[in-house]
Amino acid sequence: MNAKPWLTAGLLVFHLLPLGAFAAPDPQVVGGVDVSRWRGFNLLEKFTLRQNAPFLEDDFRWIAELGFNYVRLPVDYRCYVQTNDWLQFREEILKHFDQAIAFGDKYNIHVSINLHRAPGFCINPPAEPSNLWTEEAPLEAFVAHWVMFARRYKDIPSSRLSFNLLNEPARHTREQYLKVFTRAIEAIQAVDPKRLIIVDGMNVGAQPAREFLRYSNVVQATRGYHPGTISHYRASWVQGSDQWPEPTWPPVPVNGMLYGPAKPEFKSPLALLGEFPAGTRLELSVQQISVKGRLAARADGKMVGELLCDPQTQAGQWKVSPESRQYTYHEPVKPLRWTLTLTQPAREITVENVDGDWVRLRELSLVMPGAKTNTVRPDSTWGRKQSPLRVDKGGRLLPPAGSRADQTLRDYLKSWVEIQAEGQAVFVGEWGCFNRTPHPVALAWMKDWLELWKQHRMGWALWNFRGSFGILDSGRNDVQYEDFHGHKLDRQMLELLQQYLKY
Repeated sequence: MNAKPWLTAGLLVFHLLPLGAFAAPDPQVVGGVDVSRWRGFNLLEKFTLRQNAPFLEDDFRWIAELGFNYVRLPVDYRCYVQTNDWLQFREEILKHFDQAIAFGDKYNIHVSINLHRAPGFCINPPAEPSNLWTEEAPLEAFVAHWVMFARRYKDIPSSRLSFNLLNEPARHTREQYLKVFTRAIEAIQAVDPKRLIIVDGMNVGAQPAREFLRYSNVVQATRGYHPGTISHYRASWVQGSDQWPEPTWPPVPVNGMLYGPAKPEFKSPLALLGEFPAGTRLELSVQQISVKGRLAARADGKMVGELLCDPQTQAGQWKVSPESRQYTYHEPVKPLRWTLTLTQPAREITVENVDGDWVRLRELSLVMPGAKTNTVRPDSTWGRKQSPLRVDKGGRLLPPAGSRADQTLRDYLKSWVEIQAEGQAVFVGEWGCFNRTPHPVALAWMKDWLELWKQHRMGWALWNFRGSFGILDSGRNDVQYEDFHGHKLDRQMLELLQQYLKY
């Protein structure tokens, strides 16, 4: 038996515990900092070179006033270096960071400095003229920037300041990703071993890396933008988002892959179950095929239409997809939208790939007579059989019976929950919903994310505080705003966030 002695009322008392019954360390506590308690926002004064303004004390004051305790400062490195010289730092601009850290100290807010644009890489345009992942010069400059910050702030404790190395790494191999961040972590820790360091996951923050478990004082950061059809609906910088169907939440998990006889393990029909009057219209938009496919549509088992997709016999209608790598895929030369109209009532509509490999759908629309068009953008995740979908009287698709509304969020978070269980601290460095997503949809989706993060004790930072994702001045046209120090406050979104300030 192991014994823990405690002095109680002058007596030595022993609490006996079974052998090995020691509490496991909390993975969310790193270097004495509990990152599960971080709740806050991104502040964008240095997000681009075009702005490059000092950080505002009012933001810190108001964030604290509303109950939050964390700010992330996404920075374009060009804001604090001399033009065309990576290694000439501008002292007058670096003092803006000193001031932000002082504001954080004053209002009890943790500050995290993040390179949103670094020498050789930025997830946003314009592209950097060099490549951080493949060239030594930008990598050396990247490391030098973090060494500069490490030296400058060595006396600031990690309870007040952390370094988030690079925003949303992308367009890299795993080896390149590990090389860049290993170099940066070790260079910082050579100067300041206790500095809390945050590393965004691979592939735009989607995947953690077990290799960082060997380092102390490291946190890995994920994102809360999944699915992008909710978070970035009609976002001007996301190509094609203006063509996405208006999002709903909870989502209808329509499987967009129709596998043919060449994939017997996945072959299954897309089935819609409901009361379909004569005149009901089903429209399927084809995005891509492999080899060929032939779709057969039936209503209550009777054939109602057929669509052949075959680049060999329809050469002028198909082109090689730019996504082709090891295998050759084809996509329509012109938008291919297949329309089926029922001439008789039915209770089941099925669409099956009866010949060939696979067909990927871009959109599915269902229109009942006299009702509005219900359009969904299917999920093209590989290797799943179809599940029957229920349809209500208005033609709205419903999730399969027994499915979870938040399953797509759980699937995205799965690898992060697993690495957290191995001892890795996890934080959500950015999340939120652009202002064109209907407000009720945005709030319902946000609540499901917040519930999951609460379940796994993950802190988070909304993008942004003021602006199109934020609680102030978001520019939504379906919100009744309140005045807040001269700004427009989204009270509903604020109160939703405030429900999750403590776990």
